[in-house]
Amino acid sequence: MADTDIKIADAGAAGWIANSIVCLMAWAYLCGFVDSKALLPMALVSFGCTISYLGAGISLIKLGNVVGGVTWLYFASFFGFANGLTYALNYFAPIYNWVIDPRILGYEWATLGVMLIFTTPVFLKYSPAAGTIALIGADIGVCALALVYLGYASKFMVLTSAWGLFITGIFGIIMAGGLILEGAGIKFPMGRVLLK
Repeated sequence: MADTDIKIADAGAAGWIANSIVCLMAWAYLCGFVDSKALLPMALVSFGCTISYLGAGISLIKLGNVVGGVTWLYFASFFGFANGLTYALNYFAPIYNWVIDPRILGYEWATLGVMLIFTTPVFLKYSPAAGTIALIGADIGVCALALVYLGYASKFMVLTSAWGLFITGIFGIIMAGGLILEGAGIKFPMGRVLLK
């Protein structure tokens, strides 16, 4: 007989932690603070972040939060796992003289950017300010990255993507910390909901 008293907790903070790590690594790489020798460690960390994204997504789906759950699940697929594979591919391609056309990734990132823009009103209405600011940073960073992959790789566009992702990473840390502390009954200022 199944135990109907099993409680499910919101593991969304784990998704925010993973997302902050992924975004801050991308920021450092896009800004040139690290070079292509960082791609393999970035791949491995992205694979690790997939686990946190999945945990966050599954917990929120079970709690009935479709927007949060679906968001963390597709982040697991693309920001975590596919990103890890792409970093590894970009690390090994020059070593083994593989010829790849990275423009195809522009279509992936454009799709992700559009999906993030679709969820922005939900964040504006229901999320603390830190979460909304993080998402708006992701809107900018991901859409700019799509344009970079599609061939519009000016320094301005690369840095726009980098700094949008930086904002996402920093405000994601605030969200993660706030949610963890809130789970322990400690209030942490994440900001008010921006749209009433």
